[in-house]
Amino acid sequence: MILRLVRAAPLLATLAATGWALSTNPLAAPLVERGATDLILTLEHRVRRTATAPWIEAELAAAVASEDVDRAAMLIDLARDLERDIDLSAAEAMIAAREGWLASAGDCAACMADIAACPTLAHLASCAVPFEMSPLGDANALRRAGVAWASGAEVDRLDAGLALVGLAATGAVLVTGGTSVTVKAGAGLLRTARRMGSLTPSLARHLTIPVRWSAVPAYLRGAAPLDTVTDMARLSVATAIAADMGRVREATSTAEALRLARLVDTPTDAARLARVAEAMGPRTGRTLAVLGKGRAFRATLRLSRAAAGTLALAWLCMVQIGAILAARLGAAVLRALTPAPRAMPGARAATPALGPAGPRPRR
Repeated sequence: MILRLVRAAPLLATLAATGWALSTNPLAAPLVERGATDLILTLEHRVRRTATAPWIEAELAAAVASEDVDRAAMLIDLARDLERDIDLSAAEAMIAAREGWLASAGDCAACMADIAACPTLAHLASCAVPFEMSPLGDANALRRAGVAWASGAEVDRLDAGLALVGLAATGAVLVTGGTSVTVKAGAGLLRTARRMGSLTPSLARHLTIPVRWSAVPAYLRGAAPLDTVTDMARLSVATAIAADMGRVREATSTAEALRLARLVDTPTDAARLARVAEAMGPRTGRTLAVLGKGRAFRATLRLSRAAAGTLALAWLCMVQIGAILAARLGAAVLRALTPAPRAMPGARAATPALGPAGPRPRR
């Protein structure tokens, strides 16, 4: 019995440690946020491993074929930073042709008329964004909503609702001591992204703010609180998303944040995009272009030490139980395959028969 207990001691100790670890419930939240430094190193390593010379060359050829100036410029910078030996002449010639003065002037005019027609991030930032994120842009959005309502057409509730929030925040800046500037910037950024088609349908549902149009005039006059105009719970969700997109804008740029908005489907996506942007800064766009949304967002999380230790203990238990079962099964198979010893024919017993007082005397 003592020998059996000694043999079972390692397994019993491992089972006890696993039971204690599971009692702390480490698998309820097995993933935790990576630290800032760890996230930077992880993303840079994955980008360097993925962006090989053939990969960049193929992507650059596709960008030149589609005349995507922003992507071509990003890939050129990436090739130079990673010291990839690639012919960049065709992409550089395409970019130089699009940066001519007359071409830029025409593109800027088209960009101001329709933000979705902006060909590059530079045009978006210099031509469309200043107007769209100003009170004039909010008023223009309300004008569009009014024209649609008067003609019986469908009103873009998302665009109009964010415009109302932006105008209200503009008027409240002096009252709040400037804190409403964040609300104004976030609402303007999201409304601009909506107009340029960067918002996914899922994110648009999270940002759709119901508006009670009859209460709008009183609210703008300061005679009614905000909760009489819209649903405060829906507004808080939109505000959280706007805050995360504001972090993206601060880490990159307004134009880059508008382009990256197309990767956001949920409030969680917005928070993870903000973490990637704060880690990578101006390199956020190319990091997501190389790794994709899924790999980049998953890099923001890691397995917690408690969860990793618990999984290791569980694996060790299975290995020990498997070793014990394998040893017993092997012994059973060996016994079954080993033939039993057989007595030789005519063999006599080696032990002499004993009488009452010992062996019989010889005659």
